[in-house]
Amino acid sequence: MTSVMDAVGAAIHDAAEIAVIPRFRRLTAAAIIEKSPGDFVTDADHECEELLTAALHAIEPGVPVIGEEAAAADPTLLDAAERHERVWVLDPVDGTKSFIDGSPDFATMVALVEDGVTTASWIWQPIHRQMFSATKGGGARHNGGALHSPPEPGPRTQWQGLLRTHAMPEALRTSSNASLEQAGLLNTQVAAAGVTYPKTATGEFAYALYWRTLPWDHAPGALIAEEVGLTVRRLDGTPYRPFDGGQGLLTAATQEIWAAVRDALPQSLEN
Repeated sequence: MTSVMDAVGAAIHDAAEIAVIPRFRRLTAAAIIEKSPGDFVTDADHECEELLTAALHAIEPGVPVIGEEAAAADPTLLDAAERHERVWVLDPVDGTKSFIDGSPDFATMVALVEDGVTTASWIWQPIHRQMFSATKGGGARHNGGALHSPPEPGPRTQWQGLLRTHAMPEALRTSSNASLEQAGLLNTQVAAAGVTYPKTATGEFAYALYWRTLPWDHAPGALIAEEVGLTVRRLDGTPYRPFDGGQGLLTAATQEIWAAVRDALPQSLEN
């Protein structure tokens, strides 16, 4: 697995160097498309995904690659997750809105999913020059060094984290936001999973809540979080699996923090 980890890490780095970094803070209006309200894609997303798809096919011939933009154009590509024991998932620019706005808080991400379980993952933050990776049962790494369990957060008044509720149905979003505010849980403005999961894994954030959980957004970071001992669960307490079709995913530094955030949410928010 070490050779594969190195090869994929190098491919991610190279694709971002070619397709993403040269366009950072240099995008023209013609290079940006709004796929749906608030959901953007750029030329950088497309080129980076094409480069990474080709590289992953070369590293492991015959293993399907499900990229975010390819799946947006052809949703039937997700069927590969059921037909094949091994699939790659990738997000060429996670945090495209941040990328467009000129913020460095975006990432390029890849995960290997085997029999429905994430077994390896990579998150590369091109501007921050930070690489996070993990193998299932083999621990997590940060820029080549072992990434250990972060120190436990301090008292509740010091907790910081992400509460990403925008994709919830309106009534649930309204009640959830009111409950979270009443509980005194703070919401950071950092939204990209490729930035949020590393911040949680290193102890900067105490929790991260997402409602929409597409596999390319969450398979990479969820494995890294699990491998440093964080609690990663669906809102009904079941383990996260990238292709389970569920909604709602909560990651927390400890089981106690996970329970505290979950208890602040309406009980109806389950798979």
